Amino acid sequence: MAESLAAEFGVTWCCHHGYTDLILEIDSIIIAKMLNNNSGTNLKLKQVIDSINIIKNRVGFQVSHCFREGNQLADYLAKMASFSAQSLLTQAFAQLPRQAKGFFLLDKWKLPSFRCKYDEANFFVS
Repeated sequence: MAESLAAEFGVTWCCHHGYTDLILEIDSIIIAKMLNNNSGTNLKLKQVIDSINIIKNRVGFQVSHCFREGNQLADYLAKMASFSAQSLLTQAFAQLPRQAKGFFLLDKWKLPSFRCKYDEANFFVS
């Protein structure tokens, strides 16, 4: 639900500010499929999906799925927002939190990012 609400806010904001050549990259494959197929079978998400599809049909933006590793900036900001009682709307790079700036630059420079997992039971430090 949070992912769909964030997508709705983002595309609405872009449309209100005159941006029309949009690509919505979302790391929820379920929501990406619902938006690409113009179907909202999940009743909890249906109202938000329908709202996004109305904007999509009017503006004609693309929706694509990306893995969580490719969406680190949005993931970081969403986590930050879930732990904060205040809202944050940034319109300039300088306004981003310090760690978010790094994720932004990685995305801008199209550098890959990796998620490293390790087995804690077999992790040795000497």
